[in-house]
Amino acid sequence: MISRENLAFISATSAGVILLFTIGLSRPDLLAEDGLVENLGAAGFAAAALLALSTALRKSAFLIITERHMLVGTSGLSLMLFLSEISFGARIFDIQMPQMRGGGEFDGGHDIIIVFFRRLSDAGRTSLLVVAAAIGLLLVTVIALLFLFRQQAQAIVRSVFYGAFEFRLAVALGMLASAVILDLITSYKAGILEEVLEFSASAVLILAVTALLRQKNVLRVV
Repeated sequence: MISRENLAFISATSAGVILLFTIGLSRPDLLAEDGLVENLGAAGFAAAALLALSTALRKSAFLIITERHMLVGTSGLSLMLFLSEISFGARIFDIQMPQMRGGGEFDGGHDIIIVFFRRLSDAGRTSLLVVAAAIGLLLVTVIALLFLFRQQAQAIVRSVFYGAFEFRLAVALGMLASAVILDLITSYKAGILEEVLEFSASAVLILAVTALLRQKNVLRVV
């Protein structure tokens, strides 16, 4: 079962996403390219990257090795997302980014997924069968590994449901994955929800690190 704190967090986060999405429908200018929300999201990812890295490097934070590794990974992910939000500096420094087949520029990390799906849609029947077989094999491998290491998998699930830091990271990753999927959909509302999820994910990443800091400070006092 999920902890009360995490249940309250996901409820508040969902309400915030719905509120921002509703505002975005009436004020689409706020979510335009290089608009207020995108710039705030980029700043949020930059802040999350710095906060996670500085926390991981703190010797007095009483962190276990797993938490340090997760913080370093969070910092790297946040940095990549920050660079993706600013198109890796393309618009800031007037750098010409390569064009993608089917339209658009390759100026973000999520564009890798877009290129993959576009190539997949253009592929022949044989290529599609090979990809389907590879995905099927991957799923079978994952299921087999989960069965072999089911105790460890159950421990991870419990830590995600009960740990504030782990749960917020999982929520942020879910938001980002959903944003990538929405980016593949040609829809006005999907575009707005994508920007809202990316902005919200930046805030959740910051809250994840602050939750870990709060937990360690409580432990230190005890």
